[in-house]
Amino acid sequence: MIIQEIFNAIMKYERQIYLNQDIDNYANGYYDRTLGLTFGKLNLKIPKVRYGNKFYPSLLPEKWKRVDKAKIKQTLKKLNLPYREEDMEDLLDLVYQHLQAYKNNVLPEEVFAVFIDAYHAKMRDENEKMTNISIYLAVAIDMEGYRQIIGYWIKKGKENKSFWIEVFQDMISRGLKKVAVFVSDDFNGLTDVVQFFPYSDHQLCWTHMKRNLRRKFNKKEYSLLNKYLIFEKESLTKDEALGHWENFLKELLTLNPSLAKQYEKKTDNYLAFIGYPEKIRKHIYTSNIVESVNAGLEMMRLELGGYFHSMRTLEINLFIQLSNLNDKWMRKPIAAFRANLYEMRQILNVKFGLENLFD
Repeated sequence: MIIQEIFNAIMKYERQIYLNQDIDNYANGYYDRTLGLTFGKLNLKIPKVRYGNKFYPSLLPEKWKRVDKAKIKQTLKKLNLPYREEDMEDLLDLVYQHLQAYKNNVLPEEVFAVFIDAYHAKMRDENEKMTNISIYLAVAIDMEGYRQIIGYWIKKGKENKSFWIEVFQDMISRGLKKVAVFVSDDFNGLTDVVQFFPYSDHQLCWTHMKRNLRRKFNKKEYSLLNKYLIFEKESLTKDEALGHWENFLKELLTLNPSLAKQYEKKTDNYLAFIGYPEKIRKHIYTSNIVESVNAGLEMMRLELGGYFHSMRTLEINLFIQLSNLNDKWMRKPIAAFRANLYEMRQILNVKFGLENLFD
């Protein structure tokens, strides 16, 4: 667990700082303890010193009581340790070493699906002014059916296509080569960016589509449109699904011709999920997986008072949130994917077998 490694590394460094001040003392091994947090338990190795009992790592709560995530995050944010400023900066550098390693780690060459989205918030910048930020996220389902966050990128300003290009270039430079399907909302320009992976499908999120329809139409009109979408999701074949989609477009044409034409142009993107095994379709026609990460970031923002106080605060808090979510996800695969591993492998082989013909 990444956060566990950070705690152990910081406590070891704290002991070294303590011994630098108590030159007649010595390191004396470790003892094991478990610290309960709201997101799980950490198995920690607590550093000991040979003489006296004055050394106690400042990151730890008193009496080993159960503490919530907000307290741990605030401790890491401020690192309110009883040492000199340069010592605290060294400890922050230690956290950032782990953070940078996490951000730059080598990605698997192939994954089955990648879900991408951007979370929007405000941050106080280096000039003490409030500024918009976008956190770009990528969550993968690997070839064994496990979810994992494969990257996050923070950029000042609003979401834009040019930075999505940088995100894709970074994923490629870190080793990602083969993806069966990308799933995203219909942000302007994303379809072009996904073409960095020309043999991958691009599924547009149905949750976002339905939200858009609810905003534009009254309850009766939406219900009529949604009827065809329900039929489509329950379709057994692509031809059957296409028939229901065409009925949906005809109905939409009578209500909003312009919107109907927009959806018609993106038929392949909205219907991509139909080409996959029935049991996993419900997992890939929306970007709900990555939106669940956004929900956690929103809770974190509210805990911090409605905005992020600095880039450093944001990075540390985001790192903790995502690394622990990764740890949780990697304990158990998604059952539907686990039951279709052979089919997943065949889909990837077919898609990228085509690529090999042109090598």
